[in-house]
Formats: sequence, C-alpha cells, structure tokens
Amino acid sequence: MNRLTRTAALLAATMATVGAAWSTAPVAGATGTAPGPAPTPVTVHADRTLATVGQDALGSDDWQTDPEAGAPGTGRLLRADGVRLRELNTGPWDDTYRWRTNSFDPDPITGDSSPAAQPWQSWAASVKKTGAQMMVHVNYGSTADDGPGGTDIGPQEAAAWVRQANIVDHDHIKYWAIGEEVWGNGSMYAGATEPDHHPLKTPTEYGQNLVKFAQAMKAVDPSIEIGVELAPFASIGDKDWNDPVLAAAGDSVDFADVHWYNYGRGAAANTDAALFASTGRIAPTMAAVHQQITANLGAHASQVRTIIGETDTTPADPGVQSTTVPSALYAADDITTWLEQGASDVSWFDTRHRAQQDQAGSPDDPDGLGYGTWGMLSDGPGSCQTNTQGRRVCEPPLNTPYPSYYGYGMASRLAAPGARLVGTTGAGPMIVTHAAVRRDGTLVVLIENEDPQASHEVRLDYTGYRPAPVGTASTYGAGTTAPTRSLGSARSVRLAPSSMTELVLTRR
Repeated sequence: MNRLTRTAALLAATMATVGAAWSTAPVAGATGTAPGPAPTPVTVHADRTLATVGQDALGSDDWQTDPEAGAPGTGRLLRADGVRLRELNTGPWDDTYRWRTNSFDPDPITGDSSPAAQPWQSWAASVKKTGAQMMVHVNYGSTADDGPGGTDIGPQEAAAWVRQANIVDHDHIKYWAIGEEVWGNGSMYAGATEPDHHPLKTPTEYGQNLVKFAQAMKAVDPSIEIGVELAPFASIGDKDWNDPVLAAAGDSVDFADVHWYNYGRGAAANTDAALFASTGRIAPTMAAVHQQITANLGAHASQVRTIIGETDTTPADPGVQSTTVPSALYAADDITTWLEQGASDVSWFDTRHRAQQDQAGSPDDPDGLGYGTWGMLSDGPGSCQTNTQGRRVCEPPLNTPYPSYYGYGMASRLAAPGARLVGTTGAGPMIVTHAAVRRDGTLVVLIENEDPQASHEVRLDYTGYRPAPVGTASTYGAGTTAPTRSLGSARSVRLAPSSMTELVLTRR
C-alpha cells in the first residue's frame, strides 16, 4: 500500500441512494470537473510480495438480534461482495448469551434478557449453504458464577456448544473466540463496557481461564481454533492488557481477535481527513500486536493468526459519514491495508444495523440523511431515528447496499483468495494505491482519490509485470449510485473527486 501525503480538510461527499446493480460506462473515471494537479506517478511492484490472501480472508459480522442475518437474500449479497467468513457477534451481549435457550442473561452493562432474534442454529445452517467459514464468541461473562456455589461453568458450557454445533449439527464452525472484547471488563480501562462476572478480572486471570476453555472445547473437537481477545492500543503506549494475557494463555491460543476503528473523538476526529488518515496507524498497530505475540508465545507464535474481527469507520455514534462515499473509500483502504500487514482475516462490522442518530449533528450532514449505521446493507424502512435536527429519518428498503458495501467489494476483488498483495510506490496528495496479482495471473490495481474537490490523474508504471495496454476498469465515487465498468488504460487513470478506480489487467 502506498499512502501518499494528505492535505486540506476534506468535506463529506454526498450520495442520495445506492443501488445493488452494476452499470456500464464508456470511459473510466469520466468527469466534468475542473482540471486537477499535475499527474501523480505510481509504480506497481508486481515482483514485491507483501502478503498472500487466504481462503476466508474477508468477513462480516452478523448482529444476532438481526432477524435477516440468516436470510437467503443476505447470504447472496454478501457472497457476491466477496464475504467468505461470517462472524456471529453481538458485542457485549456475547458475554451474556446462552446458546441452549438462545437468550441473553440480564446484566448491568447490557440490561437485556430477551431472546435473540436470530437463533444461532438457523444462522449457521444458512451460512453453511453459502460456503462461508464461521466464527462465534462464547460466553465468558455471565457463566463465571453460574455453577454450584457460584462456580465457573463457562468452559463446560462452551464445550457443549462445540459438541452441538460441530459433532451433532455438523456445522464445522472453525473459529471460537473466548469472550468478546474482554479487555473492556473494567480491570484495565476506565468504565466497564463488557460483562464479566469473574471475581478476578485481570488479564492474567483471563489468560489462565482461556486455557481451561481451550482444553474443554478441543477435547470435543480438536480441529477448532481458539481465539484470545487482544486490545488494539499497544502501539500508542496504553495500559498493557495483551502481554499478561498471552503469557498466561501460552500455546492454547490459535488466533488473536483484534477490533480496530478510527478511535478518535470530537469534531476533528469526525472529519473525512481524520478518517482517511487513521489507516496510517494500522502498520504500527499490527507490528505491536505481532511483537507481543512473538515475545510471549515463542516458537508457537508462528502458528497464531491475527484476525481483525471488527473494523468500521467508528466504534460509536456513526454519523452520515458512514452512509456516504467516504466510508467506501475508507473500507477499501482499511481492509486491504490490514491484509498487507499480515492479518489473516478482516471482518467489517457489520452486515446490517439499525439506524443510529447522527450524533455529530448538522455540520457533517450536508445531504440531509441525518443518521448513521455500521451496516453494509440497509435494515429497511422500519429502522428509523429522530435526528439531531428533529427530523424523522428512515433507512432505504431492506438490503439496499450502502457505500461501504461497494468499497468492500473493491477490496475483495483485489484481495481474492490466493492473490499476492504487492507493493506500490509514488508521490502526490490524497492518492492511495493497492495492487495484487491474482491466481489467474491478472494484475489488479486499486487507486483512490480522497480529494473531494479536484480530479487527479495517475500515471502508472510497473516492475515484474508487463500489462496489456487496456484492461477493465471499475469506478465508484461521489455522484454514482453503484460501480460502473468500462475499458481502462494500463498507463493512465483520471479520477474524479472522492472516487476510486480498480483496474484488472492481463499480461501482454
């Protein structure tokens, strides 16, 4: 990935409605905007491999109270967008979930004891039909004091779930994370955000308990992988949750589950410029996590994968930015950068979510949508909010793709299973590039123009690959409702403001 210099505050791009259909256009990136800066030179190094993409590298999180999570229409749309991993993830409610009764225990943090709208068995059966791999979070919170005399029955309950899912139902669920964001249990960071009924909530205690979960669960199905919940804050010098956890858990860990967002706060953090710049923190974050895994797990570290189990534009209060083109540009860059840095899987949070009030208010709401959402797909007109301007706003028809869906799709076509992610170099403002050589020998080049005001021309050169002069171009951005396809030059691409173009090239 080549993250080029960014300047000037960016304005939120506008977009009225997104549609599910692809359309065609005669020219890639055609625009009537004023001429932009001088051409930006970019070199694609097809002979410089950064990472190789796995079979289930791109995923999405399914919120368990979403009744449409297991619907066939949802599965078809996600499969078409390149989703190969489906994660059942309901945030802190995961640590109160009872799989036998499909219900949530009451807890001061979640305050919810109602049945889940989507039974896990029907979800798993639906996902299995799409061919996607699955990941779930076992209850680490409310099972901690539920046994005789207040003893911990978590490992036994989790092992019974493994038996039901993989031995009885033959669901072949591969990834089993122990708890969900357990680092938010209040022992390390101010204010508990995750239920945890253990008397000791330290990272060492969590690591030791993870060993008990792993032993009980793998006694049922040795093929499963056990995940540890790691915090994403090591690279900024925050309190150290990860090292004590890993030291205690040892070789019981098969994967690390890391959740990552643009964690900034305040008006400055809500700008498009801040959102785009946040992906520059991915490399040091991943380096810090890898260092901790290596330091604590020794020879076993090479067998531990890192899964980015959640990522999106913001961890809280998504605004109109989440439903407009900036989220598409961010999604494509975010997902691909994580894979380049060595993540085995990256899951977008989430598939579908009810409308959220636009907490940022009118300054970032030029198009009048007045709500935000984490979802890639619409929850439908039944999901409404009264926005900060007092207007009642509702989502479009069920399963209408949001811009993040299209950005995700751009990433998935580049980061196809077996593809080699390769390096790019260049210089210029607000231009982001990624590239990959896919299994079939085609070269895919993704170029983003994050400038909302000016068009940019990119001049392309190549090492280790001699492309045919013309390929296929897919373009998406401000003013479009879905990606368009056209012929594209292998040597020059002109990008409209707030847009991206993806070239698919063959060898000459």
